[in-house]
Amino acid sequence: MIHPYRIGSIIGLVGATVFVLVNRGALPGPWPVVALVGYVAALALYVWAVWVRPTSSLPAGQPPRRHAGLVYLGSVAGMLLVFALGRLVLAQADREELMPALVAAGVGLHLVPFAAAFRAPVFRTLGWLLAAIGVVGLVVGWLGAGAVAAAAAAVVAGVVMLLVMGLGALSGGRVA
Repeated sequence: MIHPYRIGSIIGLVGATVFVLVNRGALPGPWPVVALVGYVAALALYVWAVWVRPTSSLPAGQPPRRHAGLVYLGSVAGMLLVFALGRLVLAQADREELMPALVAAGVGLHLVPFAAAFRAPVFRTLGWLLAAIGVVGLVVGWLGAGAVAAAAAAVVAGVVMLLVMGLGALSGGRVA
């Protein structure tokens, strides 16, 4: 049987990969290559920490709380609502290029309730970090950097996701 930390991290791996690979092309100059190198380094840490090391070294974890499934569904619904309403606001302001930063913020916020529901503090750390990165991307983008700030926020969010999951595996799930 696959360890729950490994199973849970697959969604994060896919999301992180999409964040980086979809958005790095919007970065100027050498930054797409820098983003790819950072992604590969973070991916290597994640793969080693989560998939190569023995299962016994992974966080033991606890059973989810009774209503964890409802928290999960509510969080996903809330995230999708943030995306839909955020897209409307950005479209009204003619700032749709900021959507990658909004997605990073929405993904982060949807992870925060998972910390208690799934008894996994790593979600709190990861959620607040991604939300902050997304908000910074939105603000900087809105103030003039536009699509570059939003893409940079999404790329950084992807790399941070891999790093937090890897460090979470190394620290017994206690990434602070």
